[in-house]
Amino acid sequence: MNRGLVALIVGIACAVVLLIVGGIVVLVLGIFKLMDRADAHVCGLAYVQKSPDAAQMLGTPIAQKGFTGGSTSDTNGEVHERLTFTVAGPNGEAFVVSEGSRSPLGSHLTVRMGRNGDSTTIYDGPFDCPELHAKD
Repeated sequence: MNRGLVALIVGIACAVVLLIVGGIVVLVLGIFKLMDRADAHVCGLAYVQKSPDAAQMLGTPIAQKGFTGGSTSDTNGEVHERLTFTVAGPNGEAFVVSEGSRSPLGSHLTVRMGRNGDSTTIYDGPFDCPELHAKD
């Protein structure tokens, strides 16, 4: 085989590998962004940002830092979401767990946040918030 053909094959192979790796990165980042749109995340972040307890702990403004993780499931009309994320303000960071469920029988959302082994419940009630109904 001549060197030009080998260089071409190696170049094409490298391009294919880069395209595959790039596609995987885009897919993973897209999944994380979808988690940010989950109802438990939307309401959880909104309740934390409006919470006097959160403001006392972190200061204001409060914003999410990093990615959202967790799980969502939908089985026979029952939706369960458990999402975790970090929020930050001028006085530091805190970990947030937003867990909610909806079914034909009702709905419930619990939002907890804390740091250093100390946590507080920010919201515990119906799984709904005005931010879910806001127009983009």
